[in-house]
Amino acid sequence: MLWKIIIFLGMSAVIVAAFLTASPMRAANSLGPADVYRIFYFHVPQAWVASLAFVLSMIYSIRFLRTRNMKYDTKALTANKLGVMFAIVAMVTGSIFAKMTWGEFWNWSEVREVSVFILLLIYGGYFALRSAIADPDTRANLSAVISIIFAVAALFLIFVLPRIYSAFSQHPSDSIIDKSGQITMGLTVRMIFFSSLIMFTALFFWIYNLSIRVARLTAKKMLESK
Repeated sequence: MLWKIIIFLGMSAVIVAAFLTASPMRAANSLGPADVYRIFYFHVPQAWVASLAFVLSMIYSIRFLRTRNMKYDTKALTANKLGVMFAIVAMVTGSIFAKMTWGEFWNWSEVREVSVFILLLIYGGYFALRSAIADPDTRANLSAVISIIFAVAALFLIFVLPRIYSAFSQHPSDSIIDKSGQITMGLTVRMIFFSSLIMFTALFFWIYNLSIRVARLTAKKMLESK
């Protein structure tokens, strides 16, 4: 109960601070309305949480392959579900930002948008595979291997590919750190951004643990009904 209150108050404080303080982008440097850049406080943490979820799934997939304990398959599956959910939310907020600054929701020449689209496609394949295999052991084994591979691919698509083809991205490459690794944000922006990062991470783990409990109860009821 305490964590729910902390997350609620923390997220509320981030939202209030994001809209009551000055925009993180100066009007003179913005491509559209400066206020649109406030979405930065939510869009980047959403992408971070998606990446975290995919890495967590990879960790539990490795543990499953080592132990063959089905509880790790459940944990990996749940992490992937939440990872896709947060990736979709990040794509939607990114598209809103694109429309307000670049004049269109989607551009196939924008490497970050395309990379997220590819990411969702490959994880769509992951869920399609799970639904196509009836045997639990075979499904868990193949899912674990694929989840490990896809997590590496996800990190590449989110963090590496956009930097390799930065010329095809309209995203500001120095919105958080510059080429020398120095934080470019002012003190107020930094405090709001990292607070949002922490709150979204806490929100993810709360939803994750709740989802695991639901999955366990569902599995228990299915066993009892047989």
